[in-house]
Amino acid sequence: LSAWFSLCRGRQIMRYNINDYQPFREGRHTVFTSPENGCKHIGKNVNKQYIRHFKVDGEVFNGPGEERCDFLLINDESTPKTSYYIELKGSDLPKAIRQIENTIKLLSPSLPGYVVLRRIVYHTGSHNVHASEVLRWKAKYKAVVKEREYSENI
Repeated sequence: LSAWFSLCRGRQIMRYNINDYQPFREGRHTVFTSPENGCKHIGKNVNKQYIRHFKVDGEVFNGPGEERCDFLLINDESTPKTSYYIELKGSDLPKAIRQIENTIKLLSPSLPGYVVLRRIVYHTGSHNVHASEVLRWKAKYKAVVKEREYSENI
């Protein structure tokens, strides 16, 4: 598996080539579901395109280390090509944002030209869904933050 280092704000960070990892599910399936923590992201593959689905936390990255999101969906055939960074969270939205952004830093260089899409699905009772930090992040990246379940065409 290849990884390389680059300097980020004066410190070295390791980057990974997602293409060296085996997806836990791939193909032209009609639905790709990412469930965890009582939350679910549903990717509907309406055009039957080739999708790669990775469990980032636990399979691509095992054990302790840098913060990372839960899942990554990659549509290699859409125009433009798209990557969905998905975090399924109890209620700590600022942490979910950090996990997604860190995963993007680690993996997106291995997906040049892919549009980066950010998704958080949280359980319930998150008092910080309207916090200024969360609202700024959503606006800056057109990110999606939804309660319990989010379904979209991928």
